[in-house]
Amino acid sequence: MGNTYTKAFTISSYDLNPKGRARLTTIAHFFQEMAYHHANQLGFGYADMLENQTFWVLSRMRIRIHQYPAWDEKINVVTWHRGMDRLFGLRDFRVTGSAGELMGVASSAWLILDSRSRRPVRPTENVLHDSMGTDAVFGEKLDKIRIPGPVEEMTLRRVVYSDLDIMGHVNNVKYIEWCIDALMEGQAIQKEFREFEINYMQEAMPGDEIRLSGCAGSAEAPHNGYHFVATRVRDQQEIFRARLEWDQKGS
Repeated sequence: MGNTYTKAFTISSYDLNPKGRARLTTIAHFFQEMAYHHANQLGFGYADMLENQTFWVLSRMRIRIHQYPAWDEKINVVTWHRGMDRLFGLRDFRVTGSAGELMGVASSAWLILDSRSRRPVRPTENVLHDSMGTDAVFGEKLDKIRIPGPVEEMTLRRVVYSDLDIMGHVNNVKYIEWCIDALMEGQAIQKEFREFEINYMQEAMPGDEIRLSGCAGSAEAPHNGYHFVATRVRDQQEIFRARLEWDQKGS
């Protein structure tokens, strides 16, 4: 078994944003698919976990995009398992173009949940795998996102069938989509999204109403950044926190 797993993707017409480039969510979907396939190869994929009545959930993720691929462009995505940090399984990603140029990187932290109690469980021996990489795409660990100021309500979402994944809760990429949709509503100015980071805190299930609030700016990106907080209406539990940074372009 290799330390890395590599797969080539071609950008299709349905992957594109209005600028003719792949969406941030398209790249995030690629990462999700890569994690699934490599975990299967290493012996702790979806079917393996299901036998032990457990499953993986994404807990934290940070994506940095240097260049978005265009329609029909071919890219390569490589991923590797970096072992465990306490209860977190660590996995990184790198995206390169056809000429080998770096287009983006990502880092992620995953938890194993018991499928009955929905509570975290300690990893088994096969997850503490000796076939793993040590290269980290970011110099620092993924941390809790801190909201820099008071937030204002942006939108209210109800979880619908098309939001759900194979585990019956909202798919992690849908949350990225929600943030971008809320931020871009009514805006004609194009934003080139450069970095997205998210902490997943609770599951959102069918019928849940989710209040998405946010505030602009941070010390790192005072003008081209936004922070988000998603709260479940019925019990006021935080579902996720996220931050988004961009380069602002003319419309």
